Amino acid sequence: MDLPSTFEFQGWNIRYDLETSSNTTAGSTRAPPKPVVFVHGTPWSSVVFKPIVEALLAKGSYKILIYDLPGYGQSQEYNPDSNSTTPKASFPGDTSVKFQATALSALLNHVQLDGKDTNPAPAVVAHDIAGTIVLRAHLLHDCNFASMLLAESNCVLPWGDGFYKLARSEPQTFVKLPAKIHEAVVRAVIKSACHDVKVLEAGWEDALMGLWIDEDGGEVGERQRSFVRQIAQADDGDVAEMLEGGAYGRVRCDVKIVWGEEDQWIPRARIEETIQRLGGKVKETAFIPDAGHLVMLDKPERWAIEVFDWLMR
Repeated sequence: MDLPSTFEFQGWNIRYDLETSSNTTAGSTRAPPKPVVFVHGTPWSSVVFKPIVEALLAKGSYKILIYDLPGYGQSQEYNPDSNSTTPKASFPGDTSVKFQATALSALLNHVQLDGKDTNPAPAVVAHDIAGTIVLRAHLLHDCNFASMLLAESNCVLPWGDGFYKLARSEPQTFVKLPAKIHEAVVRAVIKSACHDVKVLEAGWEDALMGLWIDEDGGEVGERQRSFVRQIAQADDGDVAEMLEGGAYGRVRCDVKIVWGEEDQWIPRARIEETIQRLGGKVKETAFIPDAGHLVMLDKPERWAIEVFDWLMR
């Protein structure tokens, strides 16, 4: 994804793109383009949304914001300043869900898409941990959304599989892994998220892992440290805070849930609990056969149908 713009926030250079459909003409008497925000999860980047964003821009009338979370993808550059947050888990720069929600709120305000005052309220498409990020931005930072589509989003506890728990408990060990071993770990994580191996063989594996692998001649280990940081700083307390306060019952917009039935990361029980906690705000669910955690790659046509149908409601 080409992310040509930069939003500086608490030491992070957040890369983003704000684009309007080419078939939306200025001064048109038709309704203005519908704002849509895409928020990716971990350990991914905005590239997972590239096909659906291109389809929406080509076929509809949309104003789309897409970005890389601080610490991910093209937003790994961190230069601490007087407003920077305190380092967490011995890593510079905060990449926790709590901070990501704060950063998303600030970015939406920056591009005037936070639904406050005269700013329009966008529809939000969130994948993986982005579900909790978006819910925090909505409920704790008062961002207003027209609707939410939460895909493969475990918004309850517990979080993480055996690998993530191990990496959180011993982050410095994973920082010190030889480069080739680190690369093998990243590849294994990606493969576990995709049900259809042919998808990875078609080039997605390299596209997803490239931004976590240090290039020859670059500063040794920076991308490797970034990969470990986002695991080490995952804090169950950021989710527990929402659950203990019953915050999900205060969601102010309609929600759609999408889940791949072959997801090896998030069991169906976690999705069902998320649906239960959101209550009547869940207006639609789509449990997609033969799709894993990266549902948008395993079943791109079905994913496109679910997104288009929801945005046209």
